[in-house]
Amino acid sequence: MEVENNLWDRLKWVKGGKLLLQKAEFLKVCMLTTSFPRFSGDTAGIFIYRLSSSLLERGIEIQVLSPQDNSCKHSEQWGNMAIRRFPYFYPSALQKLCYGAGILSNIKKSPILVFQVPGLLLAEGIFASLVLRKKKADVLHAHWSVPQGMVGALCKRLLGMKLVVSVHGSDVFWLNHTLLGKINRWIIDYADACTVNSKATQDLVRKISNRDDIEIIPMGVDVDLFENVKRNKRRTKRLPRERKTVLFVGRLIEVKGVEYLIRAVPKILAIHPDLELLIIGSGPEKSRLVKLAEILNVQDSVVFKKEIPQEELPDYYCVADVVVLPSIHTRKGETEGLGVVLLEAMACGVPVVGSNVGGIPDIIKHGETGLLAAEKDPEDLADKILKLVDDKRLRKRVIENGLKLVRENFSWDVIAEKFLQVYREVMQNGKRSLPSKQIRGISGGGA
Repeated sequence: MEVENNLWDRLKWVKGGKLLLQKAEFLKVCMLTTSFPRFSGDTAGIFIYRLSSSLLERGIEIQVLSPQDNSCKHSEQWGNMAIRRFPYFYPSALQKLCYGAGILSNIKKSPILVFQVPGLLLAEGIFASLVLRKKKADVLHAHWSVPQGMVGALCKRLLGMKLVVSVHGSDVFWLNHTLLGKINRWIIDYADACTVNSKATQDLVRKISNRDDIEIIPMGVDVDLFENVKRNKRRTKRLPRERKTVLFVGRLIEVKGVEYLIRAVPKILAIHPDLELLIIGSGPEKSRLVKLAEILNVQDSVVFKKEIPQEELPDYYCVADVVVLPSIHTRKGETEGLGVVLLEAMACGVPVVGSNVGGIPDIIKHGETGLLAAEKDPEDLADKILKLVDDKRLRKRVIENGLKLVRENFSWDVIAEKFLQVYREVMQNGKRSLPSKQIRGISGGGA
């Protein structure tokens, strides 16, 4: 189906109390992913749900294809969004490869899960082919080059549809692997368009591919959700402040570097003995982190809370004095793809500290939108946290600049429009081939 750009059917729709006019798009997109919310309040793959919802508002027809989990239905309709979940192992109760901490972390925790990978690839390929033949999608948007890009490349070749591949960061880990690196290179070069979530990811993908048009389009933030909570001051009703709070939100896995944040607590407590570190999330590192807090004798100042629904997160951001993402490079080369929690905190008007790794410098321009700390350095991390807690002038500046950054570069309206433009271009012109200097998106530094 060709995109009929010469036909303007102006649709009226309401968002945030504003009446808008939107161009009708005659386009069907299938989102292929191994992570997507399984039920209301689930945070798995929430960014893909937000992107899909924003595209629906622009008149795009969306079909989502993701793995089955015992806690969700095989097939359902969320408003105008059709969701199909495929089984990949029998018995279904043993399907543990996807969700939770993610495929790589799940295999690391339980190596036997590697035997579920062939089933995932086979099932995803079969179901994608069946769904796409029936729905006749125009664009297949594969999230993560491995494994979705592999399935997407097969569907492109067999069904002749356009393929957009988005590299989100964790798949970059496989780029230097001998065999999977070659597969990644072929997938990225074969796709009609390739997007990445940060400048760091872009640099890595460029090294192993022949493309000059790899575009930076990060995942976005629901600015309305976070700003409304900030304006309404719900924190005074639900989470009254009792102590100064440093907040971490995310999976408790090695790459997040939470160990170094806990090691920074003794130095912080020496200056602010009333301060509390609140850690929201779950994962394979939790028991080790709890034990570390006890060894350092800071267990009374470190509070662990299980992951919470996305709609409740703003309440926790709003009670924080500082939000910290202390990510690292792991021994195997993994690092932070972007750092969306920092954007969410900024949208709530909270100052942020992040490690100077991966895609975090795309968000934090040191001294302007937040502070960057050296990775794996508890002393430096503590210094940066204390600076934002105590320096009122700095806090004011980074809060104002952070809000501006999120509104102008990371709202879902902005991000959805960028992806929509990619879809239009591949439908009109086939494979994209832009000069490297025309790469759109955010640049390093993020301000």
